[in-house]
Amino acid sequence: MFAGLATMAGAQSQRLPEPIAQAMQLARQGQYQEAERLLKQFAEQNPQDFQAQRALGELYYRFGYYAAAEPVLERAFALEPRDRRSRILSAVCLFKIGDVEHAAQATRKLLAETPPPNDIDLSLTYAQYLYENHDLNGALALAKATVAFAPQHPIAFFWLARILQARGDTKEATRAAEESVELAPSLPYARNLLVRLYRLQGRAEDAEREAQWLKDFEAQKANQ
Repeated sequence: MFAGLATMAGAQSQRLPEPIAQAMQLARQGQYQEAERLLKQFAEQNPQDFQAQRALGELYYRFGYYAAAEPVLERAFALEPRDRRSRILSAVCLFKIGDVEHAAQATRKLLAETPPPNDIDLSLTYAQYLYENHDLNGALALAKATVAFAPQHPIAFFWLARILQARGDTKEATRAAEESVELAPSLPYARNLLVRLYRLQGRAEDAEREAQWLKDFEAQKANQ
């Protein structure tokens, strides 16, 4: 979860400030509220500390609080303009909160500086943006580059499959979706896609198998 933060810290110091290190440990244990309390207090006490601001921003980001993360990450890269990671996370946050115009501008600038896919979150978020804006060629090129960069990433294969399906490449989309399922058997996204893809190919038995898995998955969730 905090690999990017650890890389950043290692470049500047062999040891993280204690509040950041403690908050990272709490976050790994799922104790978000206590991690936030520590990091927010540390960031408020050290408003000019780049590490403090980015650590808080990345905590918000990793737990899905994108609207809270974005201004904190902006403060972080204002303090350290060379920090690409803060800019990447901020761009993804802008997509997530619906400010797609500024997000796309920021992303194009980042990708012009360093071609994709040096960051999987950014690459897949931008691939989704291109897909939703009907630039299937651009989305496909980015998804393929991401899969080559991260061949063990199931969501990369999922997006590759969705884009291929939209292009009408049913067999290739099926192979990509099957790879996504193989990499992450417990996730439902690619299985939903496979039901449609199998039906398009007349593979009724395969489609029924995936549909049954999804029914069982929903039943398990309802009983939790």
